[in-house]
This record gives sequence, C-alpha cells and structure tokens, in this order.
Amino acid sequence: MFVLTSLFGKESTTGEEIAEVERRLREAGGYLGGQGVRYQTHFLIQGKTPGEDIVDFAEKHDIDEIIIGVRNKSKVGKLLFGSTAQFVILRARCPVTAVK
Repeated sequence: MFVLTSLFGKESTTGEEIAEVERRLREAGGYLGGQGVRYQTHFLIQGKTPGEDIVDFAEKHDIDEIIIGVRNKSKVGKLLFGSTAQFVILRARCPVTAVK
C-alpha cells in the first residue's frame, strides 16, 4: 500500500506546511503499521498540482485502485468533491474510491 500526499511546491510553501504534511504522513503510517498493514509513504513536491502528482504516481507504479479522501465544503463543493479529487476521478486509469 502506498500513502501519498502532494504539495504544489511554489515559493510560498513554508517549512511549517511541509512539517505538517510530514507529521500527518507519520501519523497515517503509525496507524497502518499498528494494524499490521505494510505501506510506503510518499511526499511529492514537484511543481505539479496534487491531482497530477497522484495520477502520474498511480500510472508509474501500476496502481490497481486509488482511495482519495474528500472534505465537505459547500453544497456545490459536495457535488463536485473538490478540484484534486475531481481531477483524479476523471483522469485516473484505475478505479477511484472517494471517502469522507
């Protein structure tokens, strides 16, 4: 299992943002490891949008399924999931499951 997150990585990305992402990856890994799940974490910061990073990573690693988290924003946002989730759902070559 791969646990993946991405930041666009523009000049305005702060060390605090990077540290927070790394903390959340460690937290997710700790949970999965505690459940006996073998996993790898990946933090991508390559100048692509997070959606592009996720889709490219899935293709490069021959991923069977993507599970992506979505957040409630507004009524319209709920319908469209969000720009990253929507991009992944529309562009990924494998099945995508969106979870709240």
